[in-house]
Amino acid sequence: MIIERVTSLEQYKLDLLIDDSLAEGYKFIKRLVDEYTLEKNKFDKNGEALYVAKINKEVIGIGGLNIDPYLNLSDVGRVRHLYVLRKHRGTGIGKKLLNTIIDEAKDSFRSIRLSSTDNPAAVNLYKECGFLKVEGIYKASHILEMSQADNE
Repeated sequence: MIIERVTSLEQYKLDLLIDDSLAEGYKFIKRLVDEYTLEKNKFDKNGEALYVAKINKEVIGIGGLNIDPYLNLSDVGRVRHLYVLRKHRGTGIGKKLLNTIIDEAKDSFRSIRLSSTDNPAAVNLYKECGFLKVEGIYKASHILEMSQADNE
């Protein structure tokens, strides 16, 4: 399994990810592809990045890092659209993707945020990677301070 930084999303076949996520009731992978195609979010601003996880040529996971669109601060990032095919969960792929995103964030952001689902496995993944649960913060369920990430 390899993690690859995306320079052009069009070069990847994402049908499996889209179909799998929609079957689970998640629309965010389709939205990622649509927004990328419409150039609403190309993960190309300072500090931003998009990654795929692949086995052979098959994309089995995806995850991105944006400047947090809910804040007017360029030094706060947001984990976006992290997803691993159901048949590959529990194998460390999500953790490897998330740690790649965290490593990328260290150069540009003082903290990164995310808004978690109610999926217990996802919540555990974020906690394992150092994110702290927060309450009462708009569009954020977990935050990781980069100074804390350096100590992990």
